[in-house]
Amino acid sequence: MKMKTDGNNVSRAQREVWQWKDAVYQDTQHLSTAEALEYILKQGGEIARRLNLPVAAFPTLGSPAAEVAETPAKYGAKRKQKRG
Repeated sequence: MKMKTDGNNVSRAQREVWQWKDAVYQDTQHLSTAEALEYILKQGGEIARRLNLPVAAFPTLGSPAAEVAETPAKYGAKRKQKRG
C-alpha cells in the first residue's frame, strides 16, 4: 500500500507520528526517565480503558524494560549489578 505524501515526499502518517512524539517530549522533558515512563504508561492505560481496548497487563516501573530505558552510565563507568 502506497502512502500519500505531500510535496516533501514525507507521508502524512509520518508527520503525525513526529507531531505525537514532539507532544510527548514536551510533556515529559522535565521528568527523569523513570518518571517519563510512568507518565507514558499511565496515559496509555487511561486511553486503553477509555476506548475499552483489551489489554493483558501494563508493564510496571520495576520491569526490565524500565531498567533498560534508564540513562546509561558515563562512558567507561561500570553499572552496579543487582543482586537477586
